[in-house]
Amino acid sequence: MSVGVGILLLVIGAIFAFAIDVDLHWLNVTAIGAILMLAGVVELVITLLVWNRRRHQTAITQREVHRGGEPTVVTERRSVNDADPGERGPGGSVRAPGPEHRT
Repeated sequence: MSVGVGILLLVIGAIFAFAIDVDLHWLNVTAIGAILMLAGVVELVITLLVWNRRRHQTAITQREVHRGGEPTVVTERRSVNDADPGERGPGGSVRAPGPEHRT
């Protein structure tokens, strides 16, 4: 689901709760509207939490490079987290580690 679904549920719930004035003895339209609005809010919160979680993920790649005689392990980090802006290159990409980071 997405933000659009959450907003749609909020709008439909508000219409049921505030705009429709129907008296059905077997159905409380206002309660249905409140339930739909609550579901819309829950959907928006879940979507924002999932997006926030994706934003902070870090991918670490290790590969072995053969230069000269001995193999060297190179570690590359790719992160969308803005916690360390000094490591970012042009366009927001993370720069590859230099020779001082190779082991």
